[in-house]
Amino acid sequence: MATYFRLLRYLKPHLRVFWLAIGCMAVSGLLNGVQLGAIFPLADRIVTNRAIPAPAWLPAWLEGVVGWLNAIEPLSVLTLFGLAIPLLFFVKGLFDIWQSFYMNDAAQRVIRDLRQALFDRFMGLSLDYHHKSSTGVMMSRILYDTGIIQNSMTEGLTDLVFQGFQVLMFLSIALAINWKLSLIVCVIVPLIAWPIGRVGRLLKKFSQQGQTVMGQLNTTILESLAGIPVIQAFLIEPVVRKQFADRNLHAYRITRKMQKRMLALSPLTEFIGACGGAFVFWYGGRKVLSDQITLGTFLAFLLAMLSLLRPFKRLARLHGINQQALASAERVFEVLDTSSSVVEHTKARILPPFHREIVYEHVSFHYDSQPALRDLSLRIPFGETIALVGPSGGGKTTLVNLLPRFYDPSAGRIKIDGLDLRHVTLASLRGQVGLVTQETFLFNDTVRANIAVGKPAAELAQIIHAAKMANAHGFISKLPKGYDTVIGERGDRLSGGERQRLAIARALLKDPPILICDEATSQLDAQSEHLIAEVFEPLKGSRTVVLIAHRLSTVRLADRIVLIQEGRIVEQGSHEELLDKSPLYKRFCELQLMHPAAAIQPS
Repeated sequence: MATYFRLLRYLKPHLRVFWLAIGCMAVSGLLNGVQLGAIFPLADRIVTNRAIPAPAWLPAWLEGVVGWLNAIEPLSVLTLFGLAIPLLFFVKGLFDIWQSFYMNDAAQRVIRDLRQALFDRFMGLSLDYHHKSSTGVMMSRILYDTGIIQNSMTEGLTDLVFQGFQVLMFLSIALAINWKLSLIVCVIVPLIAWPIGRVGRLLKKFSQQGQTVMGQLNTTILESLAGIPVIQAFLIEPVVRKQFADRNLHAYRITRKMQKRMLALSPLTEFIGACGGAFVFWYGGRKVLSDQITLGTFLAFLLAMLSLLRPFKRLARLHGINQQALASAERVFEVLDTSSSVVEHTKARILPPFHREIVYEHVSFHYDSQPALRDLSLRIPFGETIALVGPSGGGKTTLVNLLPRFYDPSAGRIKIDGLDLRHVTLASLRGQVGLVTQETFLFNDTVRANIAVGKPAAELAQIIHAAKMANAHGFISKLPKGYDTVIGERGDRLSGGERQRLAIARALLKDPPILICDEATSQLDAQSEHLIAEVFEPLKGSRTVVLIAHRLSTVRLADRIVLIQEGRIVEQGSHEELLDKSPLYKRFCELQLMHPAAAIQPS
């Protein structure tokens, strides 16, 4: 229940709308009681021409109404009710509409806030969490889990409150008429509650399984759609179809199990209620035949008892819905309660403009138990262009990912101008870092918007200048709408080289003092790469550039080359120095299909 109450706390900002819904429900429930109370005059005064009994518990104003009805002719009472009943139903219908509208509005607001909180939490979690969690699972929590919660909030809260009013109203009428006979409810309720509780526990279990399967299903869909070229090229469509079919079938079977148990609750509660109603009918009928109670009193009592069947039936179904919602809410709160491994210090200060040096002091880092960096120390003066080279998996990307604090070191520290990165705000730190990754990510937006991501207020002239620097203006000008062309999801309407040039333009427009390029020229042709190299040359001395490269032509742009292997710096120096003293670097040059001696010659 703690999970459910925590979920209800999201109602707090929207209590005004919620209480409007509650008020409309109360009025609607009261009108249901009035409709049932009309049985007395209809049966006793009109059909049997007997006086309507006025029990001692009636309030004075209602006793006055009974006395007035007993004083007029039955035909006049019939005419009066013929006019009043449609009006009663019309008013009740209005309040039913209002209570549904306001309750739906309150539930939608809660789900909106919950989805936003969940999305914000995902955006705030560090990269280690995202690397461990699949995109499909995260999408499932934002869409599928919150969808189940929405159903519980919309339908469940309505039933919980409205059917609660119904039970209170009809039970009060039954107790007022014959409290001894009404005790049959004490027998019916436990008989209904036992299967409800048992089925509810099973539904929660199946719901948790279903949510896991839906996450796997989402992952399969995302991977399959993103990997269509590979799937078709390797002729593995049958394998992928079978994988999806298996998971889809699993989801279907779990859903069917839940539906079978949910559907079983309704006839079960009806049967138990009907048994109670049959006993009341038999017992009350005997009382009417022996003139111990009037027909109107008996019919009102019988209808009150039978009217309890629908609320009990709805509440039985509500328990199943809530059990599913609780399973989803637990998964949602699990994310909301997850702490990021990168936390901004409460007294973090703004990082002043970088102007001296970046220092890695005895930095180590582990992915789970796998070491990526081992006691690494490195100093990078302002204005230096440095290239990180070495075998794949050696720790180069990890080294640069620590700089904008995508992760924090497992040991050691990183300082910029003497300030530990843990003691500065993330915004001021990342605002001074530009990043070009090997796997270029672009948004399904215009070329202009993609280049201006880091500087949304940039003028078109500034955007064009950055594009020209990145050798992207030429192909952009040939696009159907130029800089206003939408480039598709992840930029799939562009070639790999074109996407990479847009990413470089994006980083250059931001104009940061620290520029990180992780294989920034890997998808460029030789001519484009040469032109990009000309871009980096003027940057020397005015900003710090960290290049991760496997192409010799890119490495040669650096003032200093740092050779990294197995998480350690094994050598560093100029191109010529490393050729003389490092067999590993010499081997690296040879793998670039360029003779080391030729590499020394200017291009």
